[in-house]
Amino acid sequence: MTEETNQETEAVKEIHPTKEKVYTKRNDDEDDDEEKNFRGKDGEGKFQKKNSKYKRKVCKFTADKQLAAALNYKRVDILERFITNRGKILPRRITGTSAKWQRILVREIKKARAIGLLPYKVL
Repeated sequence: MTEETNQETEAVKEIHPTKEKVYTKRNDDEDDDEEKNFRGKDGEGKFQKKNSKYKRKVCKFTADKQLAAALNYKRVDILERFITNRGKILPRRITGTSAKWQRILVREIKKARAIGLLPYKVL
């Protein structure tokens, strides 16, 4: 019985060899840029690059001063970009507008709704 268990354990060791940890002294003078970008096998590793597929959103009004000057409750074409097809105002995290311009935008959308240029709700 002991021979069988020894053979089984040896077979398991052959299939799954233990990984030995290799310790090296770290040299403080070395440049660690290569180590920081290490990704390992199949992109899995301790140091991974950030996923750069998402583009940072920029406030359209801060970037384009002409658009900011044209923002008015009468300009429905501009205001419609910032509401859904159901009539809801899109949040900052989706549109990318800054807090200052989001407040101004909401105020202008509400003025346009009160006059009747924009719908409150679309069914």
